[in-house]
Amino acid sequence: MAREEEDLLLPEESADLLQELEEENDLFHFVRVEKEPEIGEAGPGPGTLAQRNALLERQLGAKLRTFDDTEEVEKVIEENEEAGHIIRMDHSLEARWRLAHNLDVDHPMDGSSSLPDKAFAPFASEMDWRIAEWVVKDGIGHKSFDRLLAIPGVKEKLPRAGEWKTRKLRFKDDESSNDFILRHRDILECVQSLWGDPALADHLVYKPKKIFQDAGKTKRVYSEMWEGKWWQFTQDLLPKGSTVAPLIIATDKTQLTQFSGSKQAYPVYLTLGNIPKALRRKPSQQVCILLAYLPVDKMPKDGLPKRELSSRYQRLFHEAMRLIFSPLREAGRKGVEMVGGDGAVRLVHPILASYVADFPEQCLVTCSKYGTCPKCRVAAAELSSSSSFPRRTKDWTLQVMEEARRSSSSDAQYFAYCMRKEVSGYTFRPFWDDLPFTDIHFSITPDVLHQLYQGVLKHLISWCQDILGSSELDRRIPSLPPSFGVRHFKNGISALSQISGTERKNMGKILLGCLVGSDMPRDALTAVRSILDFLYLAQYSTHDDDTLSYMADALNLWHAKKSSFVDLAVHDDLNIPKFHTLQHYVEMIRFFGCTDNYNTEMFERLHIDYAKKGWRASNKREEFPQMTKWLVRQENIQSFNKELSWVIEQQRLQLLQKKQDSIPVSTPPSTTTLLLPKEPTAPSKALSLIESGHRVPMFASNLRRYLAMLKPGSSRAEVEGGLVKSLPFNALDVYYSFKFSPETLDDDSSIKDVVKATPLKGGRFDTVVILTGDSAETASFTGTRIGRVKVIFHLPSQLTLIGTYKSPSPSWWPTSVLAYVEWYSAPSQTPLEQKSHNMTTVHKLPLIEGITPWSIVPLSNIRQSCMLMPRYDKQNLDRATWTSSNVLDKATHFLVNNWSSLYTYKTLYKD
Repeated sequence: MAREEEDLLLPEESADLLQELEEENDLFHFVRVEKEPEIGEAGPGPGTLAQRNALLERQLGAKLRTFDDTEEVEKVIEENEEAGHIIRMDHSLEARWRLAHNLDVDHPMDGSSSLPDKAFAPFASEMDWRIAEWVVKDGIGHKSFDRLLAIPGVKEKLPRAGEWKTRKLRFKDDESSNDFILRHRDILECVQSLWGDPALADHLVYKPKKIFQDAGKTKRVYSEMWEGKWWQFTQDLLPKGSTVAPLIIATDKTQLTQFSGSKQAYPVYLTLGNIPKALRRKPSQQVCILLAYLPVDKMPKDGLPKRELSSRYQRLFHEAMRLIFSPLREAGRKGVEMVGGDGAVRLVHPILASYVADFPEQCLVTCSKYGTCPKCRVAAAELSSSSSFPRRTKDWTLQVMEEARRSSSSDAQYFAYCMRKEVSGYTFRPFWDDLPFTDIHFSITPDVLHQLYQGVLKHLISWCQDILGSSELDRRIPSLPPSFGVRHFKNGISALSQISGTERKNMGKILLGCLVGSDMPRDALTAVRSILDFLYLAQYSTHDDDTLSYMADALNLWHAKKSSFVDLAVHDDLNIPKFHTLQHYVEMIRFFGCTDNYNTEMFERLHIDYAKKGWRASNKREEFPQMTKWLVRQENIQSFNKELSWVIEQQRLQLLQKKQDSIPVSTPPSTTTLLLPKEPTAPSKALSLIESGHRVPMFASNLRRYLAMLKPGSSRAEVEGGLVKSLPFNALDVYYSFKFSPETLDDDSSIKDVVKATPLKGGRFDTVVILTGDSAETASFTGTRIGRVKVIFHLPSQLTLIGTYKSPSPSWWPTSVLAYVEWYSAPSQTPLEQKSHNMTTVHKLPLIEGITPWSIVPLSNIRQSCMLMPRYDKQNLDRATWTSSNVLDKATHFLVNNWSSLYTYKTLYKD
């Protein structure tokens, strides 16, 4: 027996006592790990303790471990002190709300969260208000709501959202054309509503910042929009003390009808870069406002040529947007005083910073010729080039249009001249021509959803299917094991149609592993890997100069290997705009922060709340007036709820103010890692059922050996000989799953990983990465090992020894939840594999005494779930017997999937 394999049976490190799980009163409870307690109590003397520790040192993963944080360096933050000055304080909003809710300035607070009935005015009581809220939120008919508004005082005093305006647009050169209806709000009122929201008062950021990872300020960090270079650059153009309000605008046409019909809506969304992106990404926070519905009426053809018809659609778009943005021309240039939710008045310059749209709309907005780059002047025939090209700028585009007008005597000549310059010849005057401090070409930001997933990855998957054959991919994909966060395509992917962005993401997670060991040439495989590297790096929520250099390296590798797809004749050339856009990602992150600030996926989710629900609430005839009316009512309810929340918060703060000298304020520790069901999934499960159902025939025997190791004074010979002949119990409390928040590179506590070890439905026993050494890092396999969780259990705290008499379990037994795991070999990788697919390999270990090498480890040592994909070049895929549920049992060699999630990529991927 090899020494490495023998060491898997007994502890490898001196083990310390595991910490007890804290009990919570909800469905789940949290496990907090704040220090390393010891396993058991000290033995009779130093000699026996050392002997016991020597035994424990040989079982892999037994010691409670954490990541090595020795390299953690405090960040350096530089804030622009010449920005965001407060002009004066204005508490009129607070006074207005107090008056609206009948609360005097010295309103007595009793400390409860309840309010007196008069606070719910114009409603007679809280019950009346809750009924009104129910009427609106539960979709009660318009007529019923109209009767509610007929109650004296309700319509006049209910908080009002921004008023909708209706504008009729008509082409001047065609008196017979129809009117096109634009419905919009005043953009400055919308900005003010966000700026003055008391719920956002403590979250808005008014000054640009520079954040560095090191004291020498050599490694800059980019995450939020105020950390990018654009904000600082724009701030320097404004008077001292001014405040920038970066507007993030998104437009995206959406289908209202699901199965038949062609009803569409064309919403325009607005949010502010001053708001942290964590709030912007949550629709429930209501920090994105529906600014307008653009006209979607069909253009009457009336014998118009195709070019003129296209021109009218584009001119209509720009004219509508011009009306919407007209208030920004003066406000952006001179600034406008705005009152924040905290009462602070600042001189605010609302400036269009980021325009979020898919590629066709990017070309429409920037007046770029379709099929070219809206950000630079690359020719359509050179889109695949890795070279840099001069930027498109607002002045350059307007100059081309002006030259076209001077040299043309007809629309056809104007069109031809502009198209020769790669500028759209359909538009005569863009809406952004006089917007202050805005260059529309620079404001076009990356779009991960449409450019990367629905563009680049879509092409790659199609090309891989052409190279391997769709049937081969469809043969491999159904045999992949289940894993958290990865969709299982039980019938493959070739038969799918109308593929969504989420489905494309899940295809990207498994693509590379299915290509390894296929007939795909090595250069093509490397090219796929480089794109996946770039795609996952582009989604980091925090970047620094190092990670941005990784993106540049991945892109350079793509350019070095991309010709293999042309050589394989899967595509004539790679002059594809969405591939070219990768050239601009790094620059945009440096200027506007990470891509999650402006990804279209965030705004597409809003279609449900701001378009589709309103459509369903209408009678489907003359729907837009009904939709805007429905939306205003929803916003009224939300606004009133915000006011009530504010009033309750004032109560709490006043009570806290009175008691602050006697009641200390503390915050709970932030070390929560594990989330278990409050009660075991299978309480008191017989050991025999565990062995059969969880497929661990030697579980009871191995558990006896483990407990023998813990007993003070035991020797290795006694352990191997079976010091404990039988267990003083015949059942255990077993859990079938647990959740946890892994330690992440960005400290994003919202990430929840799930590990399952259940015998139900054919059985699912997940593979995980486990901390086994003190040198464990957050970005490599160092100090870790991959194992398969077979049982999650809790040792009994009380033992029944004679009859019904119960006694406490031995003091050296662990009191926290444990996991029985079966080990795979240490991850390995050849230099050739690192250069091509860069995925590590593990394999099953030889059986020892007829069983798979095992350990019992603290649950908190599990770092994250991971996905193992069978290596098809090391074994033959037997489609008749390999299934998703048994592939981990039947296959012998596996690849560790770097791509199963963004978190997995960030922690397992090592350049």
